[in-house]
Amino acid sequence: MNAVAEPLLHPQSIDDVVQCVRDHTRLRVVGSSSKSAMTNAGSGASKCTLTGLSGIVDHDPAEFLITALAGTRVSEMQAALTAHGQYLPFDPPFASLGATIGGTVAAGLSGAGRMRFGGLRDFIVGIKIVDGLGNLVTGGGRVVKNAAGYDLPKLMIGSAGGLGAIVEVTLKVFPKPTHQKTVCVKVKTFASAVKIQSQLSRSPIDLAAIDLTPDGTLWLRIEGEEAALESTTERIRKLIAADSEQPSLITTADPEVAWRPLADGSFAATNDRLVRAPLTPSALLDINASLEELCVQRRYSVAGNLVWIAWPGARPIQQLDGCLRHHNIGATVLMGEVPRCQIGVRPNASMMKRVKMALDPDGRFVDCL
Repeated sequence: MNAVAEPLLHPQSIDDVVQCVRDHTRLRVVGSSSKSAMTNAGSGASKCTLTGLSGIVDHDPAEFLITALAGTRVSEMQAALTAHGQYLPFDPPFASLGATIGGTVAAGLSGAGRMRFGGLRDFIVGIKIVDGLGNLVTGGGRVVKNAAGYDLPKLMIGSAGGLGAIVEVTLKVFPKPTHQKTVCVKVKTFASAVKIQSQLSRSPIDLAAIDLTPDGTLWLRIEGEEAALESTTERIRKLIAADSEQPSLITTADPEVAWRPLADGSFAATNDRLVRAPLTPSALLDINASLEELCVQRRYSVAGNLVWIAWPGARPIQQLDGCLRHHNIGATVLMGEVPRCQIGVRPNASMMKRVKMALDPDGRFVDCL
């Protein structure tokens, strides 16, 4: 006999989410499924899709705060903010794929723009979740400084749906830069590019983003007043000109070519697994040597604090898992078919088990980790 398919749940309000939690013993909470590796329901779990829980609850431009229901598309929030000359500086990925703000928080995702002002963790100030007992729980609030109690907003970042159903998020926002420019620096060797990247990240030059590809290409994003862009470019030119390797080319680049492959996931081919792993810049040369041996496409972001890997769909993910464990690195598979989306090491696993016991004592929520 074939197993009976578990129901798909589509709550339309926070009260509906509360009822779903109370009525089902196993739930997998998902958003728009823009991160396909994180959306499998798991054995015996009902999939609860929160895209019906959508809309901006409040946007106070004067206070630089926005509150939205979890199923609200990031692109909708960006459009509302742009109308008031504001933006989300942490550069949330996959907005063009329909990513929701709840899914972005659950996946713990920030883009290349987190280098200058910080990541999602630095911008989330309030959250509402439905816990494993079917209670609506509020953490933080609509103020930037709120030290009362348990830091629930930050606990939910990267929780992958395993601690509770995120139903509402409050974020602080910033004024949107008036102008932006992308500079491409081509360096002769990867090691020299890493050295220049380190010099740039430690310099007083104000860069919004630094990415690096294995061919020794640095992608630099500059933001601000138009008059300042050229002077910043000249400061970059002088800094790298002092390098003994003499970078071969410094040009203005098309921002779509530079940043879109990671922003929309097209960096990975259709059947690839798109993997995101936090790093320390000091580990760059070693991890790059290992990934070079594995012959995989990769890109380093946030001045060497993150690597994106396109792992071929035909190759066992266990091979990459072993490589990451060797380097004591943990990673999340965001797109593609995998048994579990967490690979490599999990240094905080014991702590998260204790948090789960507090928020979901009956194990009602299924995560993908």
